[in-house]
Amino acid sequence: MAEHDKSVRLALFGPGGFGNERARAMHANPHIEFVACYSPIESEMRACHEQFGARVVETENGIWDDPTIDGVVLSTPNHIHLSHTRRAAETGKHVFVEKPIAPSLAEARQMIELCEKAGVVLMVGHNSRRRDHIRTIKRLIGEGKLGNPIAAEANNSHPGGLAIQPEDWRWSRMNCPGGSLSQLGIHHTDSLQYLLGPVARVSAWQRRLAISAEIDDVTLTLLEFESGALGYLGAHYAIPDLRFVHVLGTEANLRWDRALGLVMESNAGRESIPVTNKDTVQEEIDEFATCILTGTEPEVGGAGALAALAVIEAAVLSNQRGTPVDISEL
Repeated sequence: MAEHDKSVRLALFGPGGFGNERARAMHANPHIEFVACYSPIESEMRACHEQFGARVVETENGIWDDPTIDGVVLSTPNHIHLSHTRRAAETGKHVFVEKPIAPSLAEARQMIELCEKAGVVLMVGHNSRRRDHIRTIKRLIGEGKLGNPIAAEANNSHPGGLAIQPEDWRWSRMNCPGGSLSQLGIHHTDSLQYLLGPVARVSAWQRRLAISAEIDDVTLTLLEFESGALGYLGAHYAIPDLRFVHVLGTEANLRWDRALGLVMESNAGRESIPVTNKDTVQEEIDEFATCILTGTEPEVGGAGALAALAVIEAAVLSNQRGTPVDISEL
């Protein structure tokens, strides 16, 4: 963004938790003025002000009613994304919202329509596709190193569900449909489609086996891609950290996990491929500011977020019905 002399004025909803990472990224960008933050938890706002200098506002209207604020970053519970996006559109503010875009496709479509009518940017925080191992897998697929990619396997799990309390919005099936699939698996419903193209059909199973919250904590989803490739996605909320992505082809397999890094396997042998730890949070916030300044489209806007969420909604339906669900049905 060095070519731009202008700056954008941004405010943050939800400076606690992961929102602190968004605050850090806004503060670090010289083309962003991080001007205000809001949370119903005053200590979160005070901490954000002390660390990053953002003004504390007493009510949400302190942000909505400020005409000098260009955009908002919504690091907020899924079920209030729509209401915040509506206010942003009404006040002409650009929107960056964490994944998933909303709890349902119906709400997501409303958000997209609101932003389109208001002429404001809508960007969604699907940062997993930006990780270097995913970008490298994408490049190697494009170079034909795998031959024909015919299958994929991915898992994104951790024990965080064990700590969810009744006052946490994640406790509720209404707010968090699909449980760990909606919160953890959503990363890979985006990244796997980024790698292998759209999903056509979903078969899924979800169970509540170990946690106190009413959401499901064990989820298994099978994917049929439009290309004909097949995939598996696991997302569990009550096991030790487990993260991997495998893409399997007729000439080679690419396998990434936290222990071994990225490895290519073929009949010729096994090769480790170096990858770096990228600051994907910073990259997304930088891109959001660039989109506001230049009018360019974000890498993941409404359409990409809908594609990722459609797999989640189809999986929830498949589990309820006990049959596969076509994405086209949604």
